Amino acid sequence: MRPPARPKLNYEKVAIGEMLSGVIEKVEYDNEHRFKGFQGAEDTVQPAVRLKIKLDGYNFPKYSRWMKFSTGSKSNLYQKYLSKLVEGAQPECDFDLDILNGLPIKSVWSENGDFQNIDAVYPNPLKASANAVIKTIDEEVEFEEPATEF
Repeated sequence: MRPPARPKLNYEKVAIGEMLSGVIEKVEYDNEHRFKGFQGAEDTVQPAVRLKIKLDGYNFPKYSRWMKFSTGSKSNLYQKYLSKLVEGAQPECDFDLDILNGLPIKSVWSENGDFQNIDAVYPNPLKASANAVIKTIDEEVEFEEPATEF
């Protein structure tokens, strides 16, 4: 017996190799994400993070890949996103990733077989401040610079 045919889904594809503007809608977390082991190594379950991105001119949100929740100098989260989007970001820095919610960005995408991946991300026009105070009002995020005393 053969398995029943499954319908093919057509996903909304983004333009490849072009600078696309948008906004980081939400930083999503998974405290027990399963990462597949590399070349036969055992799978691991670790905290993970990914970015939900709404691109201008597209109907559906796009997502970054799930990344290990690490801000080490060699981590994908730090190298690809934090170092580019957060002002003064340093490896092993301690700040709330939710400062990225609502941040306008520009991104470049590439194609890898049936998948599309983010190649590069840039702030549009300013980086987020690691010292920003986060306020959430009805799912909208506002950024406020901390008060400084002289």
